[in-house]
Parts: sequence; structure tokens; C-alpha cells
Amino acid sequence: MKNIHHKGYETDIMKGGILMKYTAEEIRSALYNNELTAYYQPQYDTIKGQMKSAEALVRWIKPDGTVISPFFFILVAEESDLIMEIDWYVTELVCKTLVKQNMMPQFPISVNFSRRHIQEENFADKLSALVDKYELPHPLLEVEITESAMIGNEESLLDWIVSIRSAGFRVAIDDFGSGLSSLQFVKDIPADVLKIDRSLLSHNCEDEKERIVLESIFIFAHRLNIKTVAEGIETKEQLGFLRSCDCNRIQGYLYARPMPRRSISSFVLNIR
Repeated sequence: MKNIHHKGYETDIMKGGILMKYTAEEIRSALYNNELTAYYQPQYDTIKGQMKSAEALVRWIKPDGTVISPFFFILVAEESDLIMEIDWYVTELVCKTLVKQNMMPQFPISVNFSRRHIQEENFADKLSALVDKYELPHPLLEVEITESAMIGNEESLLDWIVSIRSAGFRVAIDDFGSGLSSLQFVKDIPADVLKIDRSLLSHNCEDEKERIVLESIFIFAHRLNIKTVAEGIETKEQLGFLRSCDCNRIQGYLYARPMPRRSISSFVLNIR
């Protein structure tokens, strides 16, 4: 992959020297034909190395078996309410996955929601109705919203998060540290989890300034009783530093890549 050009409802992708284009119509067709699915990336206790939860990540599996990353189509979907349809579709897949865990320990699963949902009427009621349809405890599903959604949506975002938590769901701020959000604002947001963006670990936790920034974030979160998850962990050096900071959980290739439902179910059974 060499370039992505964002042009309205079209994304141009150079992959293997071949230009591919995905329009909103193609993505919608994939959604209605059940070509979109959920992969799951485990999250681990930083100290004990035990799987504690997972994040659901959308994938597009074409009829020929090709797996398309959301990197190649999600930007187009986010330009319209199509992204909301995808989010709800993935949420229902997650509910089905939790049900299929049967007698296995039920690990909480987090689901990414677009900032468009902040303006969606009765979002918390709709989420509750969907989860109740599968007779699942609400704490098993965690709502993730990106840090960038905070910008320009402070008051409505606060009300949105309060309504979600009042309905018994946990809320995570995703990609924390990737933008310019105010720590003062984060202090006022009643989130349960901060997910530390991988960009803050770009120097493998060996740069002094990087270490200081990360240490400050973890101290800040712990003082506010907010759980922390570090994303994109790939090296033992990163793991060692995060342990020293009392980071609660880690997620990344060091332990596991995103995997389909059948694989995550087998994975859970094998580690218990």
C-alpha cells in the first residue's frame, strides 16, 4: 500500500501497484451481503499476562476470501450515516459472540462507535435494547469513542457518556494522546477507561521525554480512578516500561493479533 487519496465518497488505494476504489455504495452492498464481520484483539493484564477482555474490529471479507482492513474503507463510511449502520451491525455481532461463549468465562468486549452517534437520538436506550435482546449483562459491552470526538462536542459528549454509563455500560476514550484534547476536559468526562494511543510509544519507551509523558498520563489516570489500556504493544521493552507505570492492560502484536470469532473462542479455551 503506497497511497490513499480521500475524494468524497471514493477512496483510491495503491496496493501491489493496482489502483482500487471503494465507493459508499460498494461498502453498503458489502454490509447488506454480510461481508463485513468482527475480528477480536485480546487485551491482557499487564502484570499477570492473562487475557481479560477484547476489542472488536471490523473487517471486510470478500467472496474470494480476501480480508480488507477498515483502513481501506472506514473513512468513506464515516462521511455519511453508513458508519452508524456498520457500528450497529458490529455491535450485534459482538452480542452474538458473547452469547456463543456459552459456559466459558465471558470477557468484556469493547466496540468502536463513531462520533456521529453522539447526536443519535436515544442511543443508550437503543444499545440497551440490543444487548437485552441477547440477555447479556450490560457491563460485558464497552463503548469506545475516539479522543478526536471530544473536539467541538464537549457538552453533548458529556451528556452522551452519562446516559451510557447510567444504562450500565462502560465507556473508553480511544486513541488518547493522538490529538490535542485537554486534560482538564478529560477530568470532567466520566469515562471508565483511557486507551493510550500507540503514537506515544513510537520510540519504544526508550526516549526520556516519551517516558515522562507516559508516566504523567498514568499517574493522572490512576488519581482519577480511570483504568488504562496501552495499544499497539509490540516489544518486551514497551511491556517492561508499562509494568513499571502500573498500566492496567495492554493490547498489541506482542501477545496477539486481531482474529475471527472462531479463533478467539478457541484462544480463550486454550488459555484458561
